Amino acid sequence: MIALLEPLGVDLVELSGGSYESPAMSGRPADSRTRAREAYFLDLATDLAGTSALPLMLTGGITQRATAEDVLAGGVDMVGMGTALAVTPDLPDRWRADGPAAGRLKPVTWSDKTLASAAGMALVRYQLRRAARGKSPRLGTHPAHALLADNVAERRALRHYRTWLGASA
Repeated sequence: MIALLEPLGVDLVELSGGSYESPAMSGRPADSRTRAREAYFLDLATDLAGTSALPLMLTGGITQRATAEDVLAGGVDMVGMGTALAVTPDLPDRWRADGPAAGRLKPVTWSDKTLASAAGMALVRYQLRRAARGKSPRLGTHPAHALLADNVAERRALRHYRTWLGASA
C-alpha cells in the first residue's frame, strides 16, 4: 500500500491501532497486558520503516516516554500521541527535562460502554479545544459536561461547514 501511495505525493503514512471499546479509550484503567502493548502496531511499524519510501507515524495509546523512544528507535519517523498531549500539551518538553505528565483525565466508569466511549473521546476533544484556545487542561472535567460541550461544538462546526458549502456552490 505504501508503494502505491508514494507516487501520489502522500506526505506521511499513519499506522494507528486501538479500539473505542478498549479500556483506555473509555477512561477505565488498562490491565498490565494492555499497558505493555501501548504502541499497538510497533512490530509492524518497525518492519515497514525498513522499506518505506514515505515517513511513518505510529499512533495508538502511546503515553509513556519509554514507549515513544522505542517507536523512534525502531526507525519510525513520528509518534502520534493525541490523548497524551490533550492531557499534557507540553509533554515532549517535560520528557526532555525528565518530568512527568500532568496527570490523567477523569475516568469514565459508566456502565453503558457506548456512552462511556463517546464521553471518553469527548473528554479528549474538550481538552484539545481548550489547548487550541491557549488554556490549560482541566483534568477533573466531568464526562457529561465534556459530552455536552462536544455536542455543542460539533453542531456549531457543522453549521459553519454548511454555510461555507452554500457560499461556495
